[in-house]
Amino acid sequence: MKNLMKVLPVMGLFFTVACTKTTVTPTAPAASLLEMNAKTVPAFSIGIEYGGGIIFFIDSTGEHGLIAAPKDMDTIVSWYNQVYWFARARGTGIGKGATNTQKIISALGDSGVYAAKICADYSGGGYTDWFLPSKGELNLLYKRKEIVGGFISGYYWSSTEADYKYAWSQYFGFGYQGLNDKKFAFFVRAVRAF
Repeated sequence: MKNLMKVLPVMGLFFTVACTKTTVTPTAPAASLLEMNAKTVPAFSIGIEYGGGIIFFIDSTGEHGLIAAPKDMDTIVSWYNQVYWFARARGTGIGKGATNTQKIISALGDSGVYAAKICADYSGGGYTDWFLPSKGELNLLYKRKEIVGGFISGYYWSSTEADYKYAWSQYFGFGYQGLNDKKFAFFVRAVRAF
């Protein structure tokens, strides 16, 4: 802003008037402001690398889904932690694996090497919210195994259990899901939600 002094003649008398000059800057058109304030949502699609792994499921909103670790965990492991225990990890559907994994670790302990624990301990891509997939999530992973890649034609554990002795697994050779004794050592692939 600038202050200006101006002398104005009025009927033979001179008056001094102080004026303030204001600079006005043009504003962006309304459409541009809307674009600048709009929420930017990444374009997710099945098979792209994101969040430490590969997206294998996207929900109906297009903003959330499931990511698989890019490879199996380094070892085949049993479902149980050297003792049979019913953890009440019975969720079967999409979105149940994380809760199942928490229940299993609460019941079986935070030490030892077993399927749910090695998934929860995984930190691929710098993320620490990996879990053992539920029966339904594991089946989705099987259906997208060619897109995600790196699977063995063998059995993989899910986080869904039937009782104190048996839990659900899936054979990635042809897709069969069935109950197996928790003491068996199978493959494990960690997943996480976004």
